[in-house]
Amino acid sequence: MNLQTITKALDNELLTKSIPDASMALNGLQLQNNGTVTRVAVAVDGSELCLQKAIDIGADLLILHHGIFWQKMQPITDVAYRKLKLAMEHNLAIYSAHLPLDIHPELGNNAILAKKCNIEQTGNGFDYHGVSLGLRGQFHGTGQQLINQLSNVLGITPNAYWVTNPNELIGDVFVCSGGAGDELDQVAKLGCQTYITGEGSHWNIPLAAELGINLIYGGHYHTETFGVKALGEYIKKHFQIDYTFIDLPPTAYSVTI
Repeated sequence: MNLQTITKALDNELLTKSIPDASMALNGLQLQNNGTVTRVAVAVDGSELCLQKAIDIGADLLILHHGIFWQKMQPITDVAYRKLKLAMEHNLAIYSAHLPLDIHPELGNNAILAKKCNIEQTGNGFDYHGVSLGLRGQFHGTGQQLINQLSNVLGITPNAYWVTNPNELIGDVFVCSGGAGDELDQVAKLGCQTYITGEGSHWNIPLAAELGINLIYGGHYHTETFGVKALGEYIKKHFQIDYTFIDLPPTAYSVTI
């Protein structure tokens, strides 16, 4: 399949050209190949290890949530040089979708996480640079049941900081994947009782107590695996090209002793 055909379809579906984002996100095609796609890999982070694993499975298109230019502007030396050289030598095209993938109503991280946790969407998110980020919903169960559900879906046990009894019904929930802990005040203004995000600053924890909000950290990585998998399924459905999810949680970068 032609690379431009696939990336144009993704751009149109995700509205990558019209949704504002951080400059280093560089949404869309970040690195082209010879123009042909035969196998796709999807992953959260564009690390050197991720690129190598994509090459090892024979992928010629890698779709990322955090692209290869996620750090600040830098010379093409050392790691930046090695990553580009590695991809170009092995004909690996790289496509990235950050905020457009977070907010997509069907393929997005927030929409899929909420659906998998049986959180019924009741409203939109808070304003983030002109777009609605996250979603508001209802969980018809207790706090502990929500943690159990999240644990099953994420594959890890979230860190929960309770201001209400976790054995009581949880009520209004706000879901925002990734590192959105600093947006806690916006969630409070919406009147939500519980905030589920990936991670945040230390000061978010005492602030949540002061605001009277249950705060649940599910892990930045673990709350953002859903969107890239959904894009893999999208490509499989529309272009009949199989995909592989490259699972590299934070522990993959740590020496095991």
